[in-house]
Amino acid sequence: MGKILVTGALGVIGSFLVPYLRERDHDVISSDVFVRDYSDYVRADITSFEDLYRVFKKEDIDTVIHMAGEVGRMVGEEHPQKMIYVNNIGTLNLIKLCMEHNCRLVYFSTSEVYGHLFDKDKPVEEADLDKDGSIFVTTNIYAMSKLFGEAIVRHYVENYGLNAVTIRPFMIYGPKEYPSKFRSAISNFIYLALTGGKITVHRGTARAWCYISDFVDGVYLVMKDRFSGVYEAFNVGSDEYRTMEEVAEMVVDECRGDYSQIEAVDPPEKFLSLTKKFSIEKIKSINYMPKVSLKEGIRRVAEWQRAEISEVKT
Repeated sequence: MGKILVTGALGVIGSFLVPYLRERDHDVISSDVFVRDYSDYVRADITSFEDLYRVFKKEDIDTVIHMAGEVGRMVGEEHPQKMIYVNNIGTLNLIKLCMEHNCRLVYFSTSEVYGHLFDKDKPVEEADLDKDGSIFVTTNIYAMSKLFGEAIVRHYVENYGLNAVTIRPFMIYGPKEYPSKFRSAISNFIYLALTGGKITVHRGTARAWCYISDFVDGVYLVMKDRFSGVYEAFNVGSDEYRTMEEVAEMVVDECRGDYSQIEAVDPPEKFLSLTKKFSIEKIKSINYMPKVSLKEGIRRVAEWQRAEISEVKT
């Protein structure tokens, strides 16, 4: 078996996924846009075909796990041109090279692609996008860029023989995520609870948060067991639903804060789904099962933040 190329490898998910793959004896080449002096790392901008071409020419790549890109709802609203260019041109560059070198592709999408389908208040399934979805159900630029990326991948699977699958991550969190307005609510809640800040919670919102080690398990199961030559997408997440007010209370309990730190406000009218109910029955059919409870996951992140970033300002 050839090597696995992981794009966006220096991100939070990559920092877990790359070691996970190596522990299972896979030969992994990490790639990102940052300068690093590692023997198993190559700097490559996915929007540069030349950068990627050099990697494929030098390495015997068998599988690409494509995580690189602009990520997040607010990032997309503040930098729409950059997000669309990176997420779509970068994906197209990788598709072309995967086809030329007969490589399998794991494309990372987002739960945001379901958009207004969440408003139906029933768990969304992967096939719902085929039946009821379009670019017009999306609620933000990030979702649009990722859904268009999925459409590009599917087009090349169905018309040109690309061998690819799509992962739709749902509410991933874990250590190594530094709090900021562009990062997960849990990371920010924990930081604010530890430092005595005000935790702002959107009323009426509910999520099922997935600890990063469970998510990586899911990615690996899809990578190992799929690639049938037919386009498929997989929701990967947890099924432990909590309101965000409950999440905030769990964080405050773990961090020994005070409930007075929690302030419930009306959610914004744009760019946000109040609830994200979704099915993980499809990936459960290939033996996926989340193991880390939300309470335990919060404890692990709080422990990491206490040790690593107690002085960081959000």
